[in-house]
Amino acid sequence: PQLPFRISCKKRSKLTVAGELAKLGPLLCIHHKTFFFLFLKCFTSAVWFPVLVQQPNQLAWHHILQLGHRYTITGLCISSLKKSGHRMFVTGDSSCLLPYCAEQGREQLLDSVWQGESTQSSSLEAAEQLSDSLELGVEEERPGSTKESKIISYVGTVTKILNVQAGLFLLDNKVCLCLAYQQLLNAARGLRPGACVELIDVHLLQKPLVSFPFIVLGACLSTTVVLKSFSRLSTPYQPPASSGNLYLQLLFRYNLSMPLYLWMASLLEMFEERFSCFFGRCRLLLSSTHRNPGAAEKFLVPLLQAVVPDREEARDIYNEILAKVHQCPLQK
Repeated sequence: PQLPFRISCKKRSKLTVAGELAKLGPLLCIHHKTFFFLFLKCFTSAVWFPVLVQQPNQLAWHHILQLGHRYTITGLCISSLKKSGHRMFVTGDSSCLLPYCAEQGREQLLDSVWQGESTQSSSLEAAEQLSDSLELGVEEERPGSTKESKIISYVGTVTKILNVQAGLFLLDNKVCLCLAYQQLLNAARGLRPGACVELIDVHLLQKPLVSFPFIVLGACLSTTVVLKSFSRLSTPYQPPASSGNLYLQLLFRYNLSMPLYLWMASLLEMFEERFSCFFGRCRLLLSSTHRNPGAAEKFLVPLLQAVVPDREEARDIYNEILAKVHQCPLQK
């Protein structure tokens, strides 16, 4: 199938930049196109600049990049989002990721390059397509019922998998980690009991739901999740559903806030527990396809339509990742 966007840099000179990895965004998959953002910090200033990595053969960078390390990236061009004007470096087919070498780095030119290229920035036509296809939204603030979340960093050990399909993991027997808002749930790679994870810029939500017993750490698209060490326990790997994940589909379709998402997850768990014996397999019960919704979806959709009657403005994933003033569904 044709990719949802293309970026052309043939008519412009390719750039080589160097910097310290300050931030690493999650992998996202839109219209079968997988990509991620990384942020390099200039050596001579506090300026960060985003790099969009989208070439299939470069996605493996996501697994080898280490925060605080210095890198050189070749073959870059500068593009900007059509709607918001956010500028970024974009990798090309010939781009390479290299360890930083002082003799080859050009970090002293970054500031001038970043400013000088602004008038030549090309448009990223994918912006509107990706935002629309993700079909997420920011929940409306209800007077007296919401409060600001705090953004913190946290290091903890996975002690229990609460619900892998919903992206819920228990850390240190006291804190729930929710990865649902990062879309791919980090594919749950390595997130077995006994594994140590580091969370950077994660949202702390205290008692988002009265019936939920744990404090919640919610990872948005600006949160960095780092697997510090693998588990030494002989616990089996529980992979989340690669397609037809009803938890994520309903989360994205109805633009659920964290309290509503936890409420929906508890209903799905209850529905599965009580009716799985009638359907034989849990996968049939919780399955979800465009033309053939499963029993759980038929049960939940009327409830969600009553709770969330109006869809909010589509979630702007680029603004969530790139904006200087952070905005995301987990702020309240």
